[in-house]
Amino acid sequence: MCNAITNLRRYFARTCLVLVLVQVAACQPEERPELQGSVYFAAGNYLAELDLRSGDVNIETNLGDAEIQGISPQKDKRLLLTVFGSVNQQDRHSLVLYDLDTRQALTITYGRNGHYLPGTDALVYDDGVSLIVAERDDESWQKTEVVRHAYNAALRVMPLSATRFLYAIGEQAVHVYDLVSRRVIELTALSQVCRLDASLWDMQRELLLCRQRQDDGSYEYVMVSLDGAVAATVDLPGSRRLQPVAFLPDQDALVLAERWQSRLSDRQNHAVWIYRFDNGDFYRFLDNQYLGPAVVYAR
Repeated sequence: MCNAITNLRRYFARTCLVLVLVQVAACQPEERPELQGSVYFAAGNYLAELDLRSGDVNIETNLGDAEIQGISPQKDKRLLLTVFGSVNQQDRHSLVLYDLDTRQALTITYGRNGHYLPGTDALVYDDGVSLIVAERDDESWQKTEVVRHAYNAALRVMPLSATRFLYAIGEQAVHVYDLVSRRVIELTALSQVCRLDASLWDMQRELLLCRQRQDDGSYEYVMVSLDGAVAATVDLPGSRRLQPVAFLPDQDALVLAERWQSRLSDRQNHAVWIYRFDNGDFYRFLDNQYLGPAVVYAR
């Protein structure tokens, strides 16, 4: 009788242990696919790299006295940097082409808000009073003035394709410019839904990701077509602390930066998040990392 009771106790003990192990396994986080490539960001006069595979942050280069204010991709593993610094004892904005392989930097022209249109040598930039498109022709640049504006007015440029880009001056409406037709079109409906600041262009879906402020002060993230139609809502926590900073088009994912202030001090806290469009997975990728005002993805 005693043996039977002892065996029964052992059975229940083993059964309970199995149940506990099953529950522990069920609580383990899902194994996520490894990310690829890097995001490059500005940190004052430093160009830095965040490796998306390891989460390591590395200093790519130091531009000395020049502050990096913008980054845009260019073909053949090069980045176009908008920098601000002293030139001949005068503070100026310049466009610098930086090669990731050779780590060489070449100043192209004076200007700001520089962007190459995807896969081309067509350069869009602001010379301080005009938005310019410069296209390479043999050894010279053929320049076209898109629009004039007040001196050093706030300007946002967003490349869409090899022949089109969006721009907005200050609080004015969003416009699209077409290099083929040389036409400017005002996008009134889109302007009522989205602002270009804090927005990203999804080239695969041909939709603009932007945020809409809710009554409680939080934000809802939506994908919007150029005609202003909301195509989808991105299922992210409605928080004013999140800022989409880069698409990973070949991985169907999105990088977001989070910033918040501690209740116990004035210290700013930062984190990097990943959102995957294929399965809706949303997770914190890296703590205590500020990505700065300009971020770009490169594979």
